[in-house]
Amino acid sequence: MNKIVLNRLMEEQGYPCISVLMPAYRTAPEYHQNGILLKKLIRETEDRLEREFSKKQVKTYIDKLKSLAEKVDISRTMDGLALFVNNNLSEKIDLPFRIKERVVIDKTFATRDIIMSINRGIRYYTLILSIEKIRLLQCYRDQAVDIEQNGFPIYSGLEFYEFHPSDLSKEKAKKVKDFFRKASRALREFYNVEKQSLVILGVEKNLGFFREVAGFEEHVITTVEGSYVNATAHDIGKKVWPLVREIMSEKRNEYIKEIENAVGQGKYVSGLTNLWRFANEGRIGLLVAEENYHQPCRLNEDNTISIIDKPGKGTIDDGVDEAAEIVLQKGGRVVFVDDGLLKDYNKIAAVLRY
Repeated sequence: MNKIVLNRLMEEQGYPCISVLMPAYRTAPEYHQNGILLKKLIRETEDRLEREFSKKQVKTYIDKLKSLAEKVDISRTMDGLALFVNNNLSEKIDLPFRIKERVVIDKTFATRDIIMSINRGIRYYTLILSIEKIRLLQCYRDQAVDIEQNGFPIYSGLEFYEFHPSDLSKEKAKKVKDFFRKASRALREFYNVEKQSLVILGVEKNLGFFREVAGFEEHVITTVEGSYVNATAHDIGKKVWPLVREIMSEKRNEYIKEIENAVGQGKYVSGLTNLWRFANEGRIGLLVAEENYHQPCRLNEDNTISIIDKPGKGTIDDGVDEAAEIVLQKGGRVVFVDDGLLKDYNKIAAVLRY
């Protein structure tokens, strides 16, 4: 799931926006339950729609859902599955975390679980280079899903046996570079919406060509040499995640140092209620919070928040996620770190821009 798709879902308004959300099993024999549960939820959706819409309208929506369901391989799901349907779009999304089973029919799509995963999960792109085809994967920890939009996967039309990277003439090398340049432009469109770390897989020659033409060095956290173009997304996730995890662990320490340096400069704030105003003013450049810190809040008339014990009607379910969304919308960075690393900062702290 990437921010481009999420933004498109969040922009949709108008009744009915139908969201079918379900937890899923990834291994046998439990994964056989995926198909059963999906059919059950579609029947539930149909029953609810029949109370409000004509048979023709209901059939239109249910046909869209069934068409999406046909694309689901019940033996190769991730931990969650979401189907979104309205008059304008049909979207199937594999989610690398478990969600609560439910059907939501409302004026907007039910995207909160997805927003939370984007905020809290370690997500990154993996680009798989080859002369014939370039794949882009959205990764969440050790789970990976092929992105099939914005032209990806991109095919070159070049034959591998004619363009083997170990034996390329200048003319053939130019064609490969042009292909990689095209892929880099498509990749840039994802980065214009959401900047994530990038892992690149490919043989040495292709890695060199891509570095030469793409200009993504600031986002690349590691490269892996080898031919992986035909590897499954599952195997790619398992291959790449240990490398990313180690790198991210080092980066967490850097984020803590940023907080410590900001303390010395008087450009920091800690505690959720204290940083809420700075978030809304767009003054937070970096927000760091402990991964399992959740806090229900009440929004006051003066746009401050008060901590409460339990969420209820008219309250904010999780002020930490809300603050993270505000910071992201205003161009700041958001990082979640291991529990206990911010014990001296009330579990959440921010570096101020000014």
